[in-house]
Amino acid sequence: MSYRRSIIDSFMHRSRLIELLAKKKAGEISLQEQFELSKWLQENEDDRELADQLDELFHLDYGPVVTDEDRKGKEKSWDRIVNAIHTESTEEPLVLKKTRIWPWRRLLPLSVASVVLFCVAGWGLYYFMAAPKQGGTSQNIVGTERGSRSSLILPDGSHVWLNSDSRLSYGANFGKNDRVLILTGEAYFDVVKDPDHPLIIRTPTITVKVLGTAFNVRAYPDEKNTTTTLVRGSVLVSVNEKKHLSYTLGPDEKLIVNNDSGLSDNTNNSDTKIDKRPDVVTKIKIVKTDSIPPEAQWIKNKLVFINKPLYEVANILSRWYGVSVIVDGSEEMKAREYTGFFENQNIQSVMESLRLAGGFRYKMENNTILIEP
Repeated sequence: MSYRRSIIDSFMHRSRLIELLAKKKAGEISLQEQFELSKWLQENEDDRELADQLDELFHLDYGPVVTDEDRKGKEKSWDRIVNAIHTESTEEPLVLKKTRIWPWRRLLPLSVASVVLFCVAGWGLYYFMAAPKQGGTSQNIVGTERGSRSSLILPDGSHVWLNSDSRLSYGANFGKNDRVLILTGEAYFDVVKDPDHPLIIRTPTITVKVLGTAFNVRAYPDEKNTTTTLVRGSVLVSVNEKKHLSYTLGPDEKLIVNNDSGLSDNTNNSDTKIDKRPDVVTKIKIVKTDSIPPEAQWIKNKLVFINKPLYEVANILSRWYGVSVIVDGSEEMKAREYTGFFENQNIQSVMESLRLAGGFRYKMENNTILIEP
């Protein structure tokens, strides 16, 4: 049984309490919620003790530098919280559904207590530490559910945005010995330069190596392609199954790699010059008033897809809104392409816009949308 997994399970059973405590701390709690919290704590002595320990922990003011005395105090607070909430564990991580972006830089030095802080402050973001495998090191794992997006600051100061239904893992010594990330899903990176420790991002299809830059990687396992979009700087992208294939991307360039077959047959030499990759490396369109390309507009909470077939649009909407979107039609219908730009619109508004553009019918029931001819 994992010690930290049991702690996470304890929080799962008290997620509503933690939500109320976080709202109170942020000054966003309503009168009705304040009454609910007061009643809860009056009736549950153990939870009242937990609330006191969390309040004490949050009042500790850790700046960029953490002293040994800080760590000792933090460890004591953590131990008291563990004693207050320790229960049997499960294999499911804690997930909070409400999307919220918080400044993480001040929280990251708290390596031991970070699971508490992520649970309370990380709306839309889940966090846990995986036990080390034999001969290995422990892994920090952060992720988002369908329908939520979030951001975090890595221990080296690099900023990462996670799109919905995504997962990022890194070792406990990240930034000290190396900077290696494992990504499933989609993430946008703004990387702090460190010539001695290049950032390496691994996905099932490609590996991206970078010193300091801003770029987007989309690597969902159920999609046809893995796409790397560079905003500034440069990155080296290698195809995992074809070690001789690597590509250096410049600003405003995009690389698309097929997840099943790799790149096209006429790209099977080791030359990495971009001008010899017109079939797989393309220029992206940048709006002059916006430095973020369409592929990364999701970090601004804007839903954008360009010339995407309907079956891909269905997957995009499923992740974005946390619902199930099913296309029940011919292959021709599923392959019909759509382009959309949406900001702060609910799923029904988006579906209406697509219906008018595409001439299909749809029906919504609970959390399922069925698209029909």
